[in-house]
Amino acid sequence: MITVSDIERGKLTSVTEACKILRSEYAGARFIGLGTGSTVKVFIDLCRDYLRDKHIYVSSVDTSIHLYSRLGLRSLDIHTLDYLDVYVDGADEVSSRLDLVKGRGGALFREKLLALSATSRIYIVDYSKYTGVEYLYAKPIPVEVVPVAVNYVVKYLAKLGFEPQIRTGTGKDGPVISDNGNYIVDLKPLKPVINAKDTHERLKLVHGVVETGIFPGEDLVDVVVVGYPDHAEVLRRRV
Repeated sequence: MITVSDIERGKLTSVTEACKILRSEYAGARFIGLGTGSTVKVFIDLCRDYLRDKHIYVSSVDTSIHLYSRLGLRSLDIHTLDYLDVYVDGADEVSSRLDLVKGRGGALFREKLLALSATSRIYIVDYSKYTGVEYLYAKPIPVEVVPVAVNYVVKYLAKLGFEPQIRTGTGKDGPVISDNGNYIVDLKPLKPVINAKDTHERLKLVHGVVETGIFPGEDLVDVVVVGYPDHAEVLRRRV
């Protein structure tokens, strides 16, 4: 049985291993991108010595606040983004092909922008996020949608084999609003997603869809560090 304490230990071992990789393989990196979520916050805490002299872009205000409170570092304006040496983030689901589902924090558009801009991408997860199968199925796939088109998008995606649900916030009425002013629609797959890249591309063609939370392993993933309570496993994309 998976316990919270085991998951937290797995998170710590994965972050610790990721810090080792960055110090050894990316010591000369200057421009770093950071994603969103609790794992990224742990990464900032444990890798502060590595991050102190870097130029850092972040995908969310939440990460920016944590970076400043812990290290006294101000993140760079994402509008000035040109390229990144390495991007570091967590993930919600990882397949054996290293296809990812991301976006539970609602920052999927900016996370993908950072990933696309990076030469190398490292994702840090605990073992509960790694399914070990070749397809995606375990978590809803977030898509960012222009508000005026949301009803059309929901109806259309229901015909494509998904169960769509507009994400609503806790503590306030109405839909969750992304940093870009859009809605987030979570898609529960009614069957396994075998071809992640093809599914992502088909979703992007739907009028009103801005971005998806699918990060295809062949395009946007270089390393995934999976943390277990007593060790970490490093998975690398096959070239």
